[in-house]
Amino acid sequence: MQRAAIFLAASLIPLAAAAMQLEDGTYLYGDDETPPEQVMALQDCAANERTPASRRPFAGGYIFAIKCASNQENYVETLIFSEHEDGAGAWLLLFPGPGDRRDGFEELLSNIRWYPDKNEIGTIAVDSDPDSRPTPSVCRSEGRWRLEGEKREPVLVFWRETSDCGSNGGWTVIVGER
Repeated sequence: MQRAAIFLAASLIPLAAAAMQLEDGTYLYGDDETPPEQVMALQDCAANERTPASRRPFAGGYIFAIKCASNQENYVETLIFSEHEDGAGAWLLLFPGPGDRRDGFEELLSNIRWYPDKNEIGTIAVDSDPDSRPTPSVCRSEGRWRLEGEKREPVLVFWRETSDCGSNGGWTVIVGER
């Protein structure tokens, strides 16, 4: 029985490194294939050919998501848009924060949520270390952007935040409605 388990585990290892397409059209890059060079040239988070990456149909084109360095509370990615599956003519998506708080939200999103029926992308960010936060009183924030126009520019449509790191309440809506 133990040999069968070891054989099964060993046989799954090559599959984990192979590229794969999911039911929703998302393409996961593996060791045998990397995102297009023109896409990788746009990221600025020290990604390389072994960095986890994906491509998904979205908003009339394709979004390439490249994993960036992060902490244990967040899975951070940079998003690049192209109207073509091969990444031709790609551009980096820049996500504005609420009001004058743009730092940390322009190129990188954490814990992304996808809303393809509305062309919207959401994020949930957690920072339990008050010394590292751009806004010390904010531990958790949630944002949502709609891709609009010919260049699919992200427009902030919702933003809320709380000082409660456990997310048990205390949310303040800054942009949009509850």
